[in-house]
Amino acid sequence: MPDTIIISDLDGTLLDSASYSFAAAQPALEAIRARGIPLVLCSSKTRAEIEEYRRRLDNRHPFIAENGAGIFIPTGYFSFPVEGEALDGYRLVTLGTPYAEIRQHFVRLREQCGARVRGFADMTDEEVAALTGLSLAEARLAKQRDFDEVFVFDGKPDETFLKAIETAGLHWTQGQFFHILGNHDKGRAVKLLQALYRRESGAVASIGLGDSLNDLPLLEAVERPVLVRKADGSFDARIGLPGLLKTQQPGPSGWNAAVLQLLAAAPLQTDAKRQALTGIFDAAIAAVDPRRAVLNAVRLEDGSLRAGDAVYDLAAYRRIVVIGAGKATARMALAVEELLGARIAAGLVIVKQGHREPLRTIEQVEATHPVPNADGLQGAQRILQMAQDADEKTLLICLLSGGASALLVAPAAGLTLQDKQEATALLLNAGASIGELNAVRKHLSAVKGGRLVQAAYPAQVLALILSDVIGDRLDTIASGPTAPDDSSFADAWAVIEKYGLREKIPARVGEYLQRGMGGLEAETVKSGDPCLTAARNVVVGSLGLALAAAAEEARRLGYETEILGADLQGEARDAAKFLARRVRATLAGMHPRERRCLLSGGETTVTVRGTGQGGRNQELALAFALEIDGLAGVTLLSAGTDGGDGPTDAAGAMVDGGTAERARQFGIGLTGHLENNDSYAFFRRLDAASGRQSHLLTGPTGTNVMDIQIMLCDKGAGAIVPEQANAP
Repeated sequence: MPDTIIISDLDGTLLDSASYSFAAAQPALEAIRARGIPLVLCSSKTRAEIEEYRRRLDNRHPFIAENGAGIFIPTGYFSFPVEGEALDGYRLVTLGTPYAEIRQHFVRLREQCGARVRGFADMTDEEVAALTGLSLAEARLAKQRDFDEVFVFDGKPDETFLKAIETAGLHWTQGQFFHILGNHDKGRAVKLLQALYRRESGAVASIGLGDSLNDLPLLEAVERPVLVRKADGSFDARIGLPGLLKTQQPGPSGWNAAVLQLLAAAPLQTDAKRQALTGIFDAAIAAVDPRRAVLNAVRLEDGSLRAGDAVYDLAAYRRIVVIGAGKATARMALAVEELLGARIAAGLVIVKQGHREPLRTIEQVEATHPVPNADGLQGAQRILQMAQDADEKTLLICLLSGGASALLVAPAAGLTLQDKQEATALLLNAGASIGELNAVRKHLSAVKGGRLVQAAYPAQVLALILSDVIGDRLDTIASGPTAPDDSSFADAWAVIEKYGLREKIPARVGEYLQRGMGGLEAETVKSGDPCLTAARNVVVGSLGLALAAAAEEARRLGYETEILGADLQGEARDAAKFLARRVRATLAGMHPRERRCLLSGGETTVTVRGTGQGGRNQELALAFALEIDGLAGVTLLSAGTDGGDGPTDAAGAMVDGGTAERARQFGIGLTGHLENNDSYAFFRRLDAASGRQSHLLTGPTGTNVMDIQIMLCDKGAGAIVPEQANAP
């Protein structure tokens, strides 16, 4: 199998945008064929269209159709079995939403918005041919869509319609035309296919080529991204990546020159350590996919819903209502809809912005995290009302995951959203732990600390929980809206005192907590309360499950693996020092050529003293880079399992013993960035200057089980050789 793969868009990239010819790319096509390099076609085109171009190119490799919705792998292509549907000589890995559902959404949104927009299904074959420049036969193939709808506006793009697509939990992208699609993109498909190649062959370098916005996820997923010039001589200004190669010529001519240039250079090198780190991380994320976690933990048998030791005879209930909040609840809701379908009478979940999924029955509200906003308040008020409206003939299924403490925000009587926003921000900036933060939030809330179950009583409440806290404590996950609370008003006030916030918190917050300590405000729900007899809490996924999957993947890659624990906490910089000591001790005890992987997880904190931007994982990674400065054979990835780290677009960052010296050679100081809590800017500057990628950019993963640190130790690594400042 190969050590390099090429993944390419078609229209405007390998194919001329007017003639759809790839003749200008023939020299490069012959070169990669001679070298046995797979060419993976990755396009917005349909399966039928791509199969025709594969025939013309004599291409027998996997391909990716309709903007990443489906990966078609020829049967027997890999030496190991691939999970997927057997279909006409392929294994089909489906990532997209069926076309019939996409089309229904498209028509409904068009009617709601009054948008002047047409999809391919609204056009005749002749109209599609005239619009695209395709032949009539090719136009027919273009209309055979499985996953997304192509559309055009009659006039300029209607921003209201595009926004409505996003609000509905769907996505749109733009190549030669607009597309409406589900929760997938080219990058997700490329990463999955790369993982299969690397499972087959080990380290495999990847080149990616594209020309439009819908190709950005593809380019982000490869080691060598190439942006192809458009026919009018321009580039898509929305695409900018570290190490991006831009072609001098447009279309297939530019494609040809770029591929030949890369093949003629020194043999393509891929960072095997980076591949191992991301592969291990991806395995951890897959193990705690919220949809899979719910379906593994809950089942429908003979008219009864079974979850853990709880069994619910659905015939005993007049209504099933689904509520919830958290970064992962949209994907959890997908599973509940799969299980219960039309049995669901109503539902509403509150998710972090950008974390929607295409749900059929259960509504979604997007809100901000970690500081709550008005959208979260309105959503929480609706959820509280749904709980209060429930009766003994109602089964209330409550979905909870990380982030719910901020997203499910319902201030106690007499408090305002601004009061909670200010108190939350002060505690976050002071470096309060999640337990301390929740002790305060529970005592300022109408739903936390068991109060949601209290509001729903006597309805039966089944809480399905994806844990994001150390020890999977039910009273801490989401601030425990369905569990008893051991903390008190006095405990909440002690947190305020500990961080010197007595004079800084909003006056109403201080007064409310003082009244609570005096017995003038109702305490949170305590063990033994009758309302708890109607509630069952089932943890469907946790950090431990993710770490176990990460360890399994690390061992498969040849690393002797140890899980240090799932309880890493405290200041990110202190955690970095602890991990660096463990790494040094591990290296000292290793034999020559031995390889080990250390895994840890948890949730650290950052006391914000500077004015920079970052997150706890990036700060930990930057501090770790300083701790191991010059130490050969060590690499680390620290990342949030939700795909986010603080108020940034990064999940985390990767560093090694040479990171600090590389930064110095480019004039980028480490200590200053660390002291200013500006880790995000540090890694952005380093990536732009070096052409490497230290940042891990995954986008929302749809899950959240705290953070993971992966450390690879290689006793056989030689001394650190600093890169030259002008290295590519």
